[in-house]
Amino acid sequence: MHKVSLRPVLLILAAIILLFPLPAKSSQTESSAVGRIREEIKDQKQNIKKQKKVLLKLTRKEREIFGELAAVEDRITEVERTLFRSEDEHTKIVEDEEAAKLEQDVLQDELEIIVSNLKVMLTKLWPIHSRKLENKFGSLEDWEGSDRNFVWLASIYKDAKKELTRAEEKAKMISENLEVQAELRSKAESKMVDINKTKDVLLKGKLKLLSGIRSIRSMKLTREQELKGLLDTINKLNYKLKSLTSKKILTFKGSLPNPCDGKIKIKFKPFAKPPVRGTGYKTNGNVNVNSIFWGKVVHNDTLRGFGRVVIIYHGYNYYSLYAYLAESFVKTGQEVEKDEIIGKTGYYPNLKDTGLYFELRFHQKPVNPQKWLSKQ
Repeated sequence: MHKVSLRPVLLILAAIILLFPLPAKSSQTESSAVGRIREEIKDQKQNIKKQKKVLLKLTRKEREIFGELAAVEDRITEVERTLFRSEDEHTKIVEDEEAAKLEQDVLQDELEIIVSNLKVMLTKLWPIHSRKLENKFGSLEDWEGSDRNFVWLASIYKDAKKELTRAEEKAKMISENLEVQAELRSKAESKMVDINKTKDVLLKGKLKLLSGIRSIRSMKLTREQELKGLLDTINKLNYKLKSLTSKKILTFKGSLPNPCDGKIKIKFKPFAKPPVRGTGYKTNGNVNVNSIFWGKVVHNDTLRGFGRVVIIYHGYNYYSLYAYLAESFVKTGQEVEKDEIIGKTGYYPNLKDTGLYFELRFHQKPVNPQKWLSKQ
């Protein structure tokens, strides 16, 4: 299809332009519109300054909260370390207390054995001791024997009493140690309770700071979206202003709208064999085709190899061509606005689907449309 040359047609149509001059708008009306747009741009720029100031304040507040959050997290880390040390100390105290209890139990068993043995010994020895006392005035030999018995018994009693005293003292020491250990354990547990309370307070503070950061980020996001909207508005107003002050298509190079909604399937390749002098769009059914710029319709008819074709002259020797239309809504000689619907996409043979073949030409030379249109 791309072997078909449009040059003769465009040469003829270019001559037709002289019969359809583009009317000039009222300079007074245009001047008034330009003034209003410039005022609106000025107002929007003031709004942008205000939004930027608010964003700057929010950013500073966010940094301030992050600083507070970092300090709180450092404090939490410090408290957790103290808590770990206290838990280790408490564990050691509990272990020492358990060991003391076991030692006390062992000693208690020893004391019971000692007392039991003393009872047995006294029970057996006392009758002997009593008989000796009855016979203490006997013979000399009996006296000396009794004396030895007395000394022996006294020694036994003394040793037993000494052992009993030692056991009692040790039991007292263990009991006192248990009291100390219980007091230490109580203090350690109280200390851990206080540390956990401090940690809870810090964690609540951390959650509050995080909530503050989320709130600020939400506000920032809203402001950023508003700022983006303002910038978009200014861009549109600048585009509008440029449109009112200039109808030169060259001024809008790189920002012209796409002629339809669709995916580019065929790209501009003028030196390919066969050459591709335009762009092919694949569309989802019969979608609207729009004029990319202000101009005058110089052709609205079928063209061999291209189906129904609309050609628009945009002045300064620039033309746009829209081929394979299912239908057109314009007439030859009609003036069209930028973005005005001029037809519907039809069947595109090369794609075997609905689509649009689009060309942009300067004089009779095809130019790459993608350098003129805004990015999709």
